[in-house]
Amino acid sequence: MDALPRHLQYGEQAVIQSHSLIFGPGDPVGSTPVYFIIAGLVRIEYGSGGARLPIYLMPESVFGLTEALADSDRLCTARAMEKTIVYRWDLESFFIASGVSWELALAATTGMTRELRILNAEFGERVGAGGA
Repeated sequence: MDALPRHLQYGEQAVIQSHSLIFGPGDPVGSTPVYFIIAGLVRIEYGSGGARLPIYLMPESVFGLTEALADSDRLCTARAMEKTIVYRWDLESFFIASGVSWELALAATTGMTRELRILNAEFGERVGAGGA
């Protein structure tokens, strides 16, 4: 692989094999909770039981930030659908990297907005079904 883009700094690169679980619901966020996809495909899946909502993330996507910011265990499943190369950070290093790169900040904002919309819709359905 050629040199990494300048916004991929202060963290580490990792290779995830095809069909490997990256994290699952209830997993702790760990020491490097924020991911950026360099190459490959990641499936994020929200929901439990019969109702599941999969999202496929392509290169230049950021994921894992929502739980890291909320200091929460993982809320979804993330799985590499093919051999995937990611760059990952601890939260403080991610803030430094995104502070010097508008490209990374935009990718993070886009990813977090998508996740929050899904979580809001799922939470709304649960509350509505409970007769709130």
